[in-house]
Formats: sequence, C-alpha cells, structure tokens
Amino acid sequence: MKLSGAEYKIMQAIWQKGGAVTSQDVLDRLPEAEWKQPTVLTFLARLQEKGMLVSEKKGRVRYFTPCVSQEEYARSEAQILVDDLYGGSVGRMVACLTRGGLTEEDKRELKKLLEGEWK
Repeated sequence: MKLSGAEYKIMQAIWQKGGAVTSQDVLDRLPEAEWKQPTVLTFLARLQEKGMLVSEKKGRVRYFTPCVSQEEYARSEAQILVDDLYGGSVGRMVACLTRGGLTEEDKRELKKLLEGEWK
C-alpha cells in the first residue's frame, strides 16, 4: 500500500493524534495554510479507499481511525525497499549503508538488534 508524500503527511497527523480523528483534527496538525478542508477530505477519502482508514459518522461529524499503525506501515515500506533494491537481503542493504563506516554507537545498536534486544 504505497502512499504519496501528501497521503503520508495526512497519516502522520492521524498517527500523532492517536485514535479516531476528525478532518479538523488533521488540519490542526498540519503546517498552517498547507491545505484547505476540501483537500484534506479528498485525501481522507483516498486513504479510506486504500484501506488505511475507516470512518464512522457520529451526528454531523465523521471520525477517521487508522487501520494500520505507523510501525506497520514503516515495516511494510522497509520490506519493499529491501526486496526491490537488495534482492530481499538485509545484509546487502546494511553493507551498502555502512560502507562509509560505522560509529561505535551504530555498532552497539546493530549488536543489540542482532541479539534481539532492539526496541
């Protein structure tokens, strides 16, 4: 489920708020004057079509709830990146990213990850 840059900004606003949000909640979390209400509503509808959101109308207000967490989306995108650019090999990706050298902190973090202690 690939998101455009604008769709991702909308989802970030929703994830930051947590739980069900209104279109006004989304607008309030975006940089001022980035988009107007009709544009945000269009993006929310697209995100519903993509299965990223569900909506429920309560009275006159529609609430949008994410179906996918930010972590789940990031994991999915990372897997696509690894598959497409590195033939599914995380090792090749890490080797490519570390050719410039690793700091001691990088090495500690990688060691924790490999030992299953990463959080």
